Amino acid sequence: MKTFVKNHKKQCLIGGIIFLILFIIIMLWLFIVPLFSDNKYGDRLKGIEDHKISSSTIEEIKNTLKENQAVSDVTYNNEGRILDFIIIVSGDMKKEDAKSLGDVILENIKDDDKSYYDIQVLIDTEEENDNYPIAGYKHKTEDNFDFGSEVGNSE
Repeated sequence: MKTFVKNHKKQCLIGGIIFLILFIIIMLWLFIVPLFSDNKYGDRLKGIEDHKISSSTIEEIKNTLKENQAVSDVTYNNEGRILDFIIIVSGDMKKEDAKSLGDVILENIKDDDKSYYDIQVLIDTEEENDNYPIAGYKHKTEDNFDFGSEVGNSE
């Protein structure tokens, strides 16, 4: 082997350089090029076509929530596999009643969609109130919302 390299120095050097260049090109292709794709989620949204939440479902949820006199506004946003709802309520609404608004959302979403999406709910008021905001989260494997720790005046 030593004598082969000694007798063919130029060819071994050129072969090594070509190997190094091919190795760099393959690494760039495998690790850098996929970063420029237009899908920021990769394959995490696999199957989302089968679990589309229709705009009519969202409107039905909004209308059902607004039937409650204490609810003044409902905002919705879908970010990947997370459904975000922001509900603005009057300041005199009890916290237990506000937390039950999450159940209204769950009642209007199909079971197989509930097991695909995580759902977040933020309940807030327009005026200053020590009981609000309230944040709730439902993981796709859970049946009900978990609400965060109690908020209040920290002074």
